[in-house]
Amino acid sequence: MPISTLVDRLVAIRTASSPTFAKDGTRLFHLADDSGIMQIWSCDLAGGARRQLTFHDEPVGFFSRSPRDDTIVYGTDRGGDERQQLHLLHADGGAGRPLTRRPEAIHSWGGFSRDGTRIAYTSNARNGVDFDLYVMDLASGAEHCLLELAGLHAVSGWSPDGATIAVIEERSHFDLDVRLVDAATGTARLLPRPHGMARYATLRWRKDGSGFYCLTELGGEHLGIASCDLADGSFRGVLMLSDAEIDALSLSPDGTTFAATVNRQGWSELVLVASETGTARAVAGLPPGVVGDFAWSPDGARLAFALTAPTLPRALWMLDLATGVPRQILGHDGAASARFVDWRLDAFATFDGRQIPTWHAVPDEPASEGGRKAVIWVHGGPENQTRPVFRSDIQALLARGYEVMLPNVRGSTGYGRSYAALDDGRLRLDAVEDLREARLWFGRRPGIDESAIAVMGQSYGGFMVLATIARHPELWKAAIKHYGFASFLTELRDTGPWRRRHRAAEYGDPERDRDFLHEASPLTHAHRITAPLFVSHGLRDPRVPPSETAALVAALRARGQPVEQIIIPHAGHGYVNPDHRRAVWGGMLDFLDRHL
Repeated sequence: MPISTLVDRLVAIRTASSPTFAKDGTRLFHLADDSGIMQIWSCDLAGGARRQLTFHDEPVGFFSRSPRDDTIVYGTDRGGDERQQLHLLHADGGAGRPLTRRPEAIHSWGGFSRDGTRIAYTSNARNGVDFDLYVMDLASGAEHCLLELAGLHAVSGWSPDGATIAVIEERSHFDLDVRLVDAATGTARLLPRPHGMARYATLRWRKDGSGFYCLTELGGEHLGIASCDLADGSFRGVLMLSDAEIDALSLSPDGTTFAATVNRQGWSELVLVASETGTARAVAGLPPGVVGDFAWSPDGARLAFALTAPTLPRALWMLDLATGVPRQILGHDGAASARFVDWRLDAFATFDGRQIPTWHAVPDEPASEGGRKAVIWVHGGPENQTRPVFRSDIQALLARGYEVMLPNVRGSTGYGRSYAALDDGRLRLDAVEDLREARLWFGRRPGIDESAIAVMGQSYGGFMVLATIARHPELWKAAIKHYGFASFLTELRDTGPWRRRHRAAEYGDPERDRDFLHEASPLTHAHRITAPLFVSHGLRDPRVPPSETAALVAALRARGQPVEQIIIPHAGHGYVNPDHRRAVWGGMLDFLDRHL
């Protein structure tokens, strides 16, 4: 099949996410890309008829329905610049109207007050760095800054009486705090951290307002469900697992049941958990995959969610609590998905004897006499985990006959706090050595052409690509880097100013650790790169500035090293526009076909 035909078919795949029931439970609002980019849609649950509600030229990044009626607040940015603006939409008809009008600032959604009259959010409008707490009255549109804050903060919901707003500060991925802010005075109370550094996510208030539930660690390795008593700020475990993380939860309208997912080596196990006792029962009848985006019906009788797997583009499902039977209600049809290739879980021993988990996907066609050409794909983050989800770019590689490996090297999340910390600071290059061991293990597998293996990654995975081809040039036949940085020092200097302290907490201080960061940067060793390189970058990227790619390309071309690039003016940290994906995926496949 010609590359253009393959790419067109993959770009045409439609997905759905973020289900939310209408106030009366008869419709399901959701995000879908039927128009090519994500917009808000409504689906009639009785007859299945769907109606598009927003018509922006940019994707809708999120939406949230008012607890009072079907009023919706949603967000859009411009060209992927992440400077999200808020809009108000009445789902029964009419166009949305802007609530915020500061295109230079980020507005990070928080939530509605319980009576639906006010919204809370954080924004870096004051200085471009710090996210302050704002409250807006929806009837008048009047906005006021309730509390000035220092650092990255996000609203995590209002108390049932509307008197308190919970705000989470994130200094790093594993170092967070919870503040409770008086919605009238702006007075803040910092909750104690009896176990030291901790993660907090998905705060859900108890119905009586005496406290909240959340995901946190309680001093352990893994996120679990805990309950906080506001009287003394103490936490107790509701469901804490010693061998796996609980990575998503949603509380039923009556407050008695959680829908939650257990991350078991990347796969999701959907469970229903009694909020008082922590008793959990698994939901049967789902295909293996990754589950999220929970939404309870107003009467608590149904649970909607999104599900995806390597052979299943993201679709919407519904669980009837009375029967316990889940069913797909919206998304890609199974017959079309049958042509996609599944992944399997494996592991390899790295340089210190540690077992590194990895995914592995093999094309359906038999290997040629010389073995299959292959690609190792590295996730971004680094606080991230490659999970068994549908990826069109990976399916494109498999359709072209490339065998694919997707390792979760040290520093990945999903395996506990200690594993994620193994690449912190001056341990950074140990993860690059894991990637070297992945390449050696992969090359020894039967059916692989050991002389024709490429490495590919995006964002922080792009840094990993550059690091390994500079430090181990003899191992790689070709490389692909999408919007990854080449120098820690210039990345920390030039990234969005609101991100600098957060990223320095992970990578190292640009002054104290300057010598190490210089030595660990691929740009320092660009003269050692010999593999042909393909790069892509969006000019509106707020996370990794396009100057990172420009500096690398200039250094390579100055010494005659082959490098091809695609630069997209109206794209940010990723490619959501169908034309952008066609250009990048098509260029990527053509590059690999020529160089492998």
